[in-house]
Amino acid sequence: MPHFLQNVLDALHKYSARPLIKVCFKGGEGQPIWRVVNYGEFRSDIERVAIYWLEHLGLFDVQPLDVVGIWITGEQYYDIVSIYGLSRAGFTPEILGRDLAMSEQAAVIFDILATTGAKTIIFDPSFKKEIDKLPLACFEMPELPDIPSSPEILPPLSDADEGEVALVFHPRNGRPKPILKTHRWLISQAKIEWPQLYQGGNKPAIVNSIDSFTNVKSAIAISYLACNGHCMIQPSQHDFDEEEFKALVGEGMNVVFLHASMLSKLISIGKANKQVYEAFKTLTQVIYTGASLNVEDEQWLIKNEMLATFVDTTEKSGSSVPCLTSLITETHVLPSMRPLKGLGCSLLPIGFLDNQSERHANRRQLFDLFVPADAANCPHPSACNRLDEHITGDVFEETEPGGSNDDWIRTGKHEAFCNARQIENNVLQEAADLVNNCIIVGHHEPGIVLLVEPAVPNPADENKLKSLILHRHAEFNDSLHVHEKIKSVLQIILVPQGTLPKTMEKGSSRREAAKAQHWEALQEVYTQFKTW
Repeated sequence: MPHFLQNVLDALHKYSARPLIKVCFKGGEGQPIWRVVNYGEFRSDIERVAIYWLEHLGLFDVQPLDVVGIWITGEQYYDIVSIYGLSRAGFTPEILGRDLAMSEQAAVIFDILATTGAKTIIFDPSFKKEIDKLPLACFEMPELPDIPSSPEILPPLSDADEGEVALVFHPRNGRPKPILKTHRWLISQAKIEWPQLYQGGNKPAIVNSIDSFTNVKSAIAISYLACNGHCMIQPSQHDFDEEEFKALVGEGMNVVFLHASMLSKLISIGKANKQVYEAFKTLTQVIYTGASLNVEDEQWLIKNEMLATFVDTTEKSGSSVPCLTSLITETHVLPSMRPLKGLGCSLLPIGFLDNQSERHANRRQLFDLFVPADAANCPHPSACNRLDEHITGDVFEETEPGGSNDDWIRTGKHEAFCNARQIENNVLQEAADLVNNCIIVGHHEPGIVLLVEPAVPNPADENKLKSLILHRHAEFNDSLHVHEKIKSVLQIILVPQGTLPKTMEKGSSRREAAKAQHWEALQEVYTQFKTW
């Protein structure tokens, strides 16, 4: 198959005069201003950088296909040029971010590069003190204007095996495990996934970068935006406020792509601020990801006819695999999503692959999102959790034939996201003989509470039953974040059989109904939270 960058280069030539990146700078008064980089300029810049590094790294026997570390801040235009320039030179860039500026960082960097077999590292001058400690060849990045034009002509890009690694990223925290992106995956993102995620018709999208250029979502965005003739606009900060939101829209942004928590913040402002509301109304599409919104925000989008879509991009194993999206023509059923066409991903009953479906036969049917080995966006085998296949780890239920609702809530002191369905499913699986049905509630509350219909009516010893349920759930419970944990039997409330809201209702509405049913008992539990 072609090198993933070949499709990008073809597009850079085809759309030469179109804007590709609107790069953000701080103006004289600290206000953001934007400079337009068109497709032709970007192609010229990455080819100039490619020639420079081919010459310099070749002197140290660094060959095409070798992994080359690149340690950058991720905030500058030159950073994204360097990533694609190294790729154009035929190397395999391994992108390292500012967040690795930690104690003993040289040792961390060296361990990371050793894991992937990187031959060398190029680095932003701001990291020079740390880089000097590394026992391998290191090269400081010159400023882009200091890289001379060259009469040399780059060799054509070689074809790649579909499973060959094209780019290497790392998650942010700890000593990160490499995230390997293959040519097949990147081409899938450009040719299959983005054309379905963007639902604005033939109008070119101008969409914000969702994070720094060291983040996989922002770094690869150029490849799929370019292939489709679209444009990225860079915010001055990734948690931008309402003033910058309005400025971005004024600069031409017609698609906003945000994590749900960020969108919720802007929605709360838009409810009271007419200018922010009007800015929303000009957008061709609002795309959000990471978790579903709370019911009130969903209803605000629906009531005000915002062209919003919810995208599932799982972060399990760093795979960041977009597999499902809602439809802009069906905003009234947010956050219900459908599998993207042409990928081969499917929703399978939980336990189906392990011949455990019968265990769930008499309970509400939940689904795993299954990514087969031959799916165009199947993660690299290093990130797969079933030999070469992958189950994302998210849990879904069918909301209508072909549609699914990824049901998360926000809970705890900091209102962090919690995968309520995953917890419910574990309880139903591990305590199948004890629990007939259960629901997690706790959206915008101090913590979660598990409402349980016992398998046996009127249990003789309720505390013993709660303890057994908690014991069965213990192993999974230990793997969760603190705000997702059931720490005590006080967080388990037993309710009569058949009284919990039925599963055909929309997930978020079902939780709200259960919360209303057991309001007084829940308030007693939440009072206890204050003493823990």
